[in-house]
Amino acid sequence: MKSVGKIKDGRLLFPAPINEARRQFIARLKDDTTVEETLIVPRSSKTQKQLGAIWGLALANVVQELDYRGYDTSFIFNTPNPTGIGISSDMLCEYMYQVCPTYNEDGKRITLSKMDTAQAAKFFDDCRNFWSSWSIYVPEPDPQWKEKTNGQD
Repeated sequence: MKSVGKIKDGRLLFPAPINEARRQFIARLKDDTTVEETLIVPRSSKTQKQLGAIWGLALANVVQELDYRGYDTSFIFNTPNPTGIGISSDMLCEYMYQVCPTYNEDGKRITLSKMDTAQAAKFFDDCRNFWSSWSIYVPEPDPQWKEKTNGQD
């Protein structure tokens, strides 16, 4: 049973119908029945702007690291001679869409702007795993960032 309530004056309160449903649920249980209750604060899924920001920061981190190592486009295109052309965020983004493709229900490749949050999370994890093969660590986005910054953007 899932119950959604609100905190009021430091107490968890449920609407009357939910309290009644909880009471009836508990009344049907035998004595000594183990019941588990989990309390969470529901969070909305990330918006497209948030997904774009997370992705943009990850790309910038990887591009900066590749630049620091002196890699140019010959690295990602696996050509024997240096090109002298730096790897841009846009180029790396397109490259990652090819290396870690995501498909919609029609079997067509999609980009981040068309992904839902589950697809975007999987895509991001796939990219992070791929970048780790280059010995580049991209940290997981921090879901607690707002609490750590006291709600300041």
